[in-house]
Amino acid sequence: MKNTSSFLKWSIWSLAAIFYFYEFILRVSPSVMIPELMKSFGITASAVGVLSAFYLYAYAPMQLPVGLIMDRYGIKKVLSVASLICGFGAIFFGIAQTLPLASIGRLMIGAGSSFAFIAMVYVTSYWFDAKKRAFLIGIANSLAMLGASAGTGPLSMTMRALGWRTTIILFGTVGIFLGIAVYFIFQADKKDKKIEQSTEKIKGHLLHNLKTVITKKNNWTNSLTALFFYITTTAFGGLWGISFLQTAYGIRKETAGYAISMIFMGWLVGGPLIGLWSDYIAKRIFAIRTGIFGTFICLVTVIYCPFIHIYLVYVLLFLVGLFSAAELLNFSVAVELNSLVSRATAAAFTNFIISCGDAIVQPLIGFFLDMNWTGKIVEGIRMYTAHDYQIALACLPIGLLLAFFLLFFVREKESL
Repeated sequence: MKNTSSFLKWSIWSLAAIFYFYEFILRVSPSVMIPELMKSFGITASAVGVLSAFYLYAYAPMQLPVGLIMDRYGIKKVLSVASLICGFGAIFFGIAQTLPLASIGRLMIGAGSSFAFIAMVYVTSYWFDAKKRAFLIGIANSLAMLGASAGTGPLSMTMRALGWRTTIILFGTVGIFLGIAVYFIFQADKKDKKIEQSTEKIKGHLLHNLKTVITKKNNWTNSLTALFFYITTTAFGGLWGISFLQTAYGIRKETAGYAISMIFMGWLVGGPLIGLWSDYIAKRIFAIRTGIFGTFICLVTVIYCPFIHIYLVYVLLFLVGLFSAAELLNFSVAVELNSLVSRATAAAFTNFIISCGDAIVQPLIGFFLDMNWTGKIVEGIRMYTAHDYQIALACLPIGLLLAFFLLFFVREKESL
C-alpha cells in the first residue's frame, strides 16, 4: 500500500512537471517561426511580437485567479482543464488563416499554461515535505527548460520537415491526451480529495489572502526584481534571440536555434544547483544578486560583441541560462515571506507581475526594431540589421541593472 501511494505521488508530480515542460515548448515556439508567421499572415516584427505576447495577455491576468482557484479547489480538475485548453488552443493556432484567429489560439495557450508553474509548486508543496521542496521545484523547472530547449533547436528541425502548422497541431493533440491522463491519475489518489476538503475551510479567507499579499511592500519589490531578471529569458531566449543571432553572426536558423537552446540548458543545470547552493549559504538575496551579475556580463558580450566565435556564444548563452536560474529563488523568497495558507497566492502574484512585464517587453522590442528599420524587404519579409537588434535589445541589460538595484530593498527572511 505504501509503495502504491509512493508511486501515485511521484506519478502526480511527474504529470505536473510534464505539463510544465509541454507548455514551455508552446510558449517559445514562435521564436523559430518568425519569418513563416510574417509570410503566412503578412505582418511586421511588431505584429509578430504582439502575436507571441497574446500568450502573455492571457497568462499574466490569469495568475492571481490561478493562485486563488488552486488554493480553493485543489488541482485535479484545474490542471486537467488547463491542459485541454492548451491543446485545443494550439490546434486552433495551427489551423488559423487570419491574424485575429491565430491571436485567439495564442490566447488560449496562454490561459491554459497559466496554471503550469503554480500547479508544479502546489503539488510539490502538498505531496512532499519541506526538505525536498526546493530541490523538486528546481528539478521540475529544469524539465521545463528542457521543454524550452526542445522548442528552439529540435522544434526548428521538426517544423522544417512538417511545416509550422502541422507541427503545432500535433503538439495540440498531445495536450489533449495529457489533460485526460492528469484527470484519471489524480483521481486514483485519495490525497487530492483530502486537500480539497481541507481547503474548503479557508474559502472565506481567499480574498483576504490576496489583500495580505498585495499590501506587503516586500512582495512588490521582490516581484519587480524577478520581472527585470526574467525578461532576458523570455524576450531573448523565448522570441528575439534566434533572429538576432542569424543576423548578427550570419548563421543558419537551425544553428541559431541550438545556440538559444543553450539558455534553457543552462536553466536546466542551474535550477537545482543554485537552489541547493542558496540553501547551503542560507542567503537567497546574495544568490539572486550573483545570478543577475553573471547574466548581465554574459548577455552584454553576446549582444554587443558579434565578432566572437559561435562556440563561445554557445558557452556564454549556457551561462546566461545557468545564472538566470537564480530567478527561481524569487519564488522561494515570496513563499517564505507569506503565510502558509497564501503560498499559492503569493507565488501566483509574483508570476503575475513577471508576466505583465513580459507582455510589454516582447512587443516593445519589435516596436524598436520597426522604428529603426531601413526599409529593406526580402520576399515580403522586413529585414533588420544587427545594429537595429542591438538598439532594441538594450532594454534587457538595463532591466538586469534595475533588478540588481531593487534587491537592496528586499528584506529576506532571517532563517530559512
